[in-house]
Amino acid sequence: MLKNFKIPDFRDIGNSLTHGPPVGTGVVDMAMTWSGGGQVSHVRDEANRFTGRKVTGTSHISWTVTMGDFSFTASESGQNSLTSEVWKERNGVFFH
Repeated sequence: MLKNFKIPDFRDIGNSLTHGPPVGTGVVDMAMTWSGGGQVSHVRDEANRFTGRKVTGTSHISWTVTMGDFSFTASESGQNSLTSEVWKERNGVFFH
């Protein structure tokens, strides 16, 4: 859950990439749920020194952005999560 998270509005990507000043600040509220119980998979990649375990499940995200008098809420109807996974991993010096 994320409540009252302030995020700068840079108007467009050009202004953002050139470190221009924000034109205002928006506030984001977001809730995410994840339900496990899906397939468990183990991955081991010797070449990149990476090992891990993932669990698949289903997820749902709802969010609203408010800036001044304007508010936008994402429609929750018809949402479809293509991939919802939680990983536990070890890499680098922790690879053993």
